Amino acid sequence: MLSIIATYFLALLVYVHGAGEISILQTPDSLVFSGQEQLDLSIVKNVLSAALGFTVPEGPRWSGMVVTDPFHFADAVVVVSVPGVRSLDSIQGRTYPLSTDESLQDTWRSLSWRLIDRFPTATNLTLNYLSLDQLTEAEELYGKLGSRDTPTVEYLKPSLPEDKAFIEQVNLMDAITAKLADKGVVNDGVPDAHWFTAPGLHSLIDTYGGQSKQVNEAKRLFSSSILLLSEVFNTAYNDKVLFAVISSDVVHTRRFKRDAEPKEPTLDNEGDEEDPNYPVIFNIFLWFGIAYFMVLLATSLGIARMDPGRDSIIYRMTSNRMKKDN
Repeated sequence: MLSIIATYFLALLVYVHGAGEISILQTPDSLVFSGQEQLDLSIVKNVLSAALGFTVPEGPRWSGMVVTDPFHFADAVVVVSVPGVRSLDSIQGRTYPLSTDESLQDTWRSLSWRLIDRFPTATNLTLNYLSLDQLTEAEELYGKLGSRDTPTVEYLKPSLPEDKAFIEQVNLMDAITAKLADKGVVNDGVPDAHWFTAPGLHSLIDTYGGQSKQVNEAKRLFSSSILLLSEVFNTAYNDKVLFAVISSDVVHTRRFKRDAEPKEPTLDNEGDEEDPNYPVIFNIFLWFGIAYFMVLLATSLGIARMDPGRDSIIYRMTSNRMKKDN
């Protein structure tokens, strides 16, 4: 009976929280990633926001990222999300285990809303969300893309629908990489966010199994394309980009109420509450407090070192009182 209860409880935990990982491929010099502490997917938006220099809401702290230079932050964050996949296995960079307690779409929505909330009047704000199975949308975001040769594969079969769809997504990512390497990006001082979603690997896992030769080959192929994309983005933003890869098997372990295509965030959308005037108000109180403390300290030291002398009113009053008492 106890074993049945334990099994049920474990299954319930797996249902509520999926597993995944986040890998950091590129970082600016002002950010240092270390350790192997697990983090929740719901905290990733705070990590990305902090990398851009934003004030994040109070909540659980993650010690994996340290800001070494508070005056220089990332100019952009780039994320490649892989839904339905626990791990890419062969991806490079520093990797952390992830507890997927929210959907990847929710993380993107929160991040994009914070950028809109921080720069409500900016006309040059770049918020690019792209599913790699959408060629038309990709060209709307990054311009006309050239065709790419089909990569050499051993186990994947381009004649099969699932295999073909995945290979086309890899080709689209490579085409974007080539476009960015040729044209670069507009680095205008306003932070940018690029979010790519790759649904094709999930379909391969459902078709062949997570440990199949086809899936292992697909992971290696996809990881190589991601690495090239990260290097191009890093060059385009002058080594001031945070590039992360997030894989989450939450699709297999939990069904979210909001699993539709994420909407483009607008000012009317509900987002995380964050007062844009907070840094100004904080600095006013901070410097007022410092000035008040210095004045109080100077006054206290002056009183402590004061020597009234025999001709001062304090001395005469004290002397007369002493004569009366005698």
